[in-house]
Amino acid sequence: MTTQRALVVLATTVDSPGSARSLLAALPQLTRKHLVVVASVTDPSLDERAVRRGDRTEVWQAAAAERARLDVARVASALGQVGADVVSASPVDLPPALADRYLALKAAGRL
Repeated sequence: MTTQRALVVLATTVDSPGSARSLLAALPQLTRKHLVVVASVTDPSLDERAVRRGDRTEVWQAAAAERARLDVARVASALGQVGADVVSASPVDLPPALADRYLALKAAGRL
């Protein structure tokens, strides 16, 4: 759409490798010319569920929460490898985290 370098912010989930395949395939073409930030909301309850291990159900929920957190980390790492900058935070914290990343990029002269 534009011939100038631009900041592109993609708001999407970064939760499973399977759902990120098409994004990972498209990003290299976009990151060649533009600065790409992927903004993703995290589930704050994952941290809570990951530490509870009082009974059998909580152990299974903790295992599922850990698996989900590992998947998010793998996808974020893959996005970073193709040149995207990833900002993940809770729904309340994502807007200020995204603004902070913008200000940091601007201060670093990357915009």
